[in-house]
Amino acid sequence: MSKEKTPPIVLDGGPRKVRNSKFRLRQHGIYDIAYEDRTSTQWTRCLRPLVDGLRDIRSTAPYAQSLLAEIVMLAPMAFIAYMLSAVWLSVSPAINLYFLSFLFNLLEDSFVSGTLTPEAYRFVAVSWVSCALISVVVDRMHAQSRDALRTRLRAHFIPQLIRASLRADLFSMEDLYTLFPVMARFESEFPGGSFLQQLTQLMRTVLTLLSQVAVLLHAISYKQSPEREVLMFFCIAHPMVRCFAPSNGIGSSAYIYWTDNQHFKKMKTLFGLTFSPQYRADLILDGVASSLETEYKKAANKLGYATDSEPYPWSGGLLRSWYWDFLMNITLDLPLAVYALTLPARLSPSSVTSMALLQQATSSLSLSIGEYSTDTSSLRGLCSQAKWLYDAINHQSSMPQGTEPFPRSNGKPSNQGMKISFRRVTLRYPGRNHDAVQNVSFDVMPGQLVLVVGVNGSGKSSMLKLLARLFDPSAGEILVDDRPLKSYDIDQLRAAMSILSQSPVVYPVSVRDNLCLGLPPTLKPSEEQVERAARMGGCSHWISKLEDRYETQLRPSFDVDNGWSEGVYGIVSEDLKQELTRHNGLRTAISGGEKQRLAASRTFMRLNHSDCRLVVVDEATSSLDPVAERDILSEFRKAREGKTMIFVTHRFHHLAKDADQIICMKEGSVIECGTHVDLLKADGEYAQLYNAQAA
Repeated sequence: MSKEKTPPIVLDGGPRKVRNSKFRLRQHGIYDIAYEDRTSTQWTRCLRPLVDGLRDIRSTAPYAQSLLAEIVMLAPMAFIAYMLSAVWLSVSPAINLYFLSFLFNLLEDSFVSGTLTPEAYRFVAVSWVSCALISVVVDRMHAQSRDALRTRLRAHFIPQLIRASLRADLFSMEDLYTLFPVMARFESEFPGGSFLQQLTQLMRTVLTLLSQVAVLLHAISYKQSPEREVLMFFCIAHPMVRCFAPSNGIGSSAYIYWTDNQHFKKMKTLFGLTFSPQYRADLILDGVASSLETEYKKAANKLGYATDSEPYPWSGGLLRSWYWDFLMNITLDLPLAVYALTLPARLSPSSVTSMALLQQATSSLSLSIGEYSTDTSSLRGLCSQAKWLYDAINHQSSMPQGTEPFPRSNGKPSNQGMKISFRRVTLRYPGRNHDAVQNVSFDVMPGQLVLVVGVNGSGKSSMLKLLARLFDPSAGEILVDDRPLKSYDIDQLRAAMSILSQSPVVYPVSVRDNLCLGLPPTLKPSEEQVERAARMGGCSHWISKLEDRYETQLRPSFDVDNGWSEGVYGIVSEDLKQELTRHNGLRTAISGGEKQRLAASRTFMRLNHSDCRLVVVDEATSSLDPVAERDILSEFRKAREGKTMIFVTHRFHHLAKDADQIICMKEGSVIECGTHVDLLKADGEYAQLYNAQAA
C-alpha cells in the first residue's frame, strides 16, 4: 500500500502534524517551518522540557566547571575584577531604585509634615550621583578586564583548536563547520569568551532581579492598605505577562525553515552574482551581464507579493498572538492611568509618589525580565557552550592514526625512494553512487619514475589522494615499503612526500613565505637558496619585476575577510580610506600560470631541504605553455635521485620514453600497465592517447 501523501499546509490553516513524524509543519509565506511536536499531554508539555534540561545540565556541568577553572587559572586578577564589576553593575539598578523610593518617602513626609530636611535631600543627591560615577568607573573596569580575559583565552585555546582542526580528515570536516572557528571572524573569535559572557549575563540577570524585587518589597512595605496591594499587583503584572508570553507564533524555542520556491531562489542567485566582485569579469565576458536585470524582474514578477521575510520573530515573521502584545502594552504603558482609576477618592501625596514609584519599578523590572526572556544564557545553554568547546579541542579524526615511524629503522635506505603497492583498492566518496577508484592494483618500486595517464574523470587524482591519505579506501589496502599505509605516523609519512596538485593555493602571505611554507621550523633558508628554488620553478623572472620582490604580499585565492570592510567604522572619507590602504598595504594578484610556477618552486624548496622520498606532480603545469612545462618537468627529473616520482599529465609525450612504468586509467580502473614500448605494441587505450598527441 502506498504511503499517503500529506497535503500542502496553507498559511491560515495553522500548524499541522506530519504523518508518522514527531515534527509539526507550518507555512510562513514562501517558507516551510518544522518544529518538534511536544503537545501530547499537558503534563508532558510542562515536564518534558524540564526533565530534558536537567538531564543535559547533569551531563555537561563538568565541562562548565573545567572551563571556569581554566579561565580563573589563566588570569585570576582579571577574572576577579571582571566578576566584581559585574556584581556592581547588577545591583546598581536596585540601588537607584532604592534612592528613588527614599526620595519619594522624603517628599511624602515633607508634604504631610510641612517641613523640609535639606540634609536628607543632599544625602540622597550626593549618594545618587556617587553611585552613577562609581558605575561609570566600574563599567570601564569591566570592559578592560573582559578584554584581558579574551586575549588570554585566544592565546590559550586557539592553538589547541588549530591542532584539533588539523587532525580532522576531509570527510568529517564538512560536518564540523559549526564546531571550529569561522575564517572570517578572527578578530572576534575568543574561544570560551561566549561561555564567560553568558555566565556573567546569567549571574547579572539573577542578581538584578533579586535585588530589585528586594528593594521594591522594602519600599512597598511602608505603604498603607489597599495602596500596598495595588502597587504589588501592578509591579508584578507586566513582568509576569512578559515572562510567560511566547517568544514567537509557534511557541517553540527552536525550529528549522526552508523554501522550495524556485523564483525566490533564482532572485537570490542573481543578487549574489550581481554584487559579488569575483563573478564580474566572467559575467561580462560571457555576455550575461546585460540580461541580469531582466531575469531578476521576471523572477520577481512570478514570485509576486508572497511573504519572503525570514521567519524570525524580530524581523516581522512568526509573530505571537495579538492579545499577548496587548497585555504587555496595557500593563506597561498604562499603569498610571489604571492606578488613578483604581483610587479616585484616595489621591494624595502618598498616592502620587506611589504612582511614580510604580512607573519606575515596572519599567525597571520589565527591562530585567525582558533581558532574561530573550537571553539564551540559560544554565543548560551555558554548560553546552563549555562542552562544545571541549568537543572541538578533543576531536579525533575518524581515520585511525598509525604510530609506526617513517622511514622504518629496518627499512631501505632513504636514498632509494619509496615503494608503493595498491591491492584491490576501491574508493567511493560519501553521497556518491559510483566508485571514483575501482579495484586498482599495481606496484611502484623504489626510485621509479611513473607516469599516470587517462582522460578526465578516470580517477587519477582520486588515486593520488588515497596515497597521501587524504581519504582511506572503501575497500582494499595500500602498502608503503611493504607495510600498511595506515600503520604509519601520518605526519612523518607526509613529511617524506612532496605533492604538487593541479589547483595550487597561493597563501595570503609574502612571496618568500609562500616558498618556505612546509619547511622544518628550525630551517631558515638563505637568500641564495630561496632564489635557487624560484629559478627551478620558473618564477624568478616575474618575482624580479615586483616592487618588493620576495617581500611582496600576495592576494589569496580565497576571500579572507568574507567581504567585510576590515578596519572601517562608520562612513569614512576617501582620504581616510587611502590612509587605511597605505597602512594595510596592497596585495598583488598573480595569474594562473604564475600560481603554478610559485607552487612548483615551493615544491623544489622542500626537495632541496628535506628527506623527501616521494614526489607527485598532478597536472601541476596545465596553465603553462609547453616550453615552461618542459623546463619544470626537466628540473624534477634532475632531482629524482633517491626519490620515487609519479607524474600525472595530459601532455605526456615528452615523459613517456623516460618512464619506468606507465599506468593507464579509465573510469576509475587501471586498464593497462607497462613501459611505453610495451603499451604501444598492445595498441590499447594508451596507444590511442599517445597517438592523438603525436598527430
